Amino acid sequence: MRFEVTIDDVKIGLWRSCRGLRADFKPDVVRVTGDYVGQYYLPGVVSYAPIVLERAVHKETSQQLQQWLMGVLESWKDGTGDAKRSTARITVLDADNEEAGSWLLYGVRPSSWSGPDLSADSNQVAVERLELVHEGFFELPTKANTASLASKDNKQNKVTFSYNPSKMGISRSTRSAQMIGEKGVEFASDTALRVKAGEVLLVGAGVAQDVQKLIEFSGPPVSDATRQAGEDILLPPLTFNWGELSMAVNLSRLDVNLTRFAADGMPIRALAALDLMVIGGEIFPKSTAARPRARQVHTDPAEWKRRAKGDGIDDPMRAQARGASAGTRR
Repeated sequence: MRFEVTIDDVKIGLWRSCRGLRADFKPDVVRVTGDYVGQYYLPGVVSYAPIVLERAVHKETSQQLQQWLMGVLESWKDGTGDAKRSTARITVLDADNEEAGSWLLYGVRPSSWSGPDLSADSNQVAVERLELVHEGFFELPTKANTASLASKDNKQNKVTFSYNPSKMGISRSTRSAQMIGEKGVEFASDTALRVKAGEVLLVGAGVAQDVQKLIEFSGPPVSDATRQAGEDILLPPLTFNWGELSMAVNLSRLDVNLTRFAADGMPIRALAALDLMVIGGEIFPKSTAARPRARQVHTDPAEWKRRAKGDGIDDPMRAQARGASAGTRR
């Protein structure tokens, strides 16, 4: 059998081997106190192994592959890659050159390419190797709502995150701590509700403008006179939105790491950590939906006799009449 690969209608030829058609579901393990002979599983994050292709070097198809790789390099200069997610199809051909099966890969990008090891002392076939990464075997029907941080006074002054944070932390402390006040060391409690959003990713040509907006959201510079006078720092009111989540906040701390730059020195990728202080409203909207039922563990129905005997019930159907009034018993 042979393997034919096409990426965005660009044929990159036949290959002799294909490895990595695999999906790892990676369920999260939950261990419960009292259950020491097993564990439970919750849905985790699905990941996909790289696709590794190998073949002998061919004059025509190897040149087509090089042209495709050069096009990918051009699209990577802006730090985001091509706006359109590439789609690849791997087709298995039988001995009669007919399709025996195929797989679609979405969000395909090259991970590595290696050419043959050339030596005049060897008569081995010149082999090239291509490794592809992809986002899955099916296209997601909808994308998750993107979080944003905007000025409450000017809704147009907004930063929309390219990707949502993977985790968010909620913290509040009512414990008294030492603070420096007008009369020296004082004990006070900071009961503010804080939401920490770490690893917020900004990508694209507008990263510099977004970072500048975040700096403005964190408040004006504080002078030495303001510090000495002990005056309160007025932070601009902001609105943090993420789908149905909406809360009034102040940006009390900002950390930004610029991780990629364009040729002119402008940042095109940044990783930010936001410490938000909730100043009004609730973090989560009130829901009228019914709460989910507690987890039920279903066992073998044939176990009912043993369980009934252990509970001292000679007729399990009598357990349904427990607690019923005398008039309703039969």
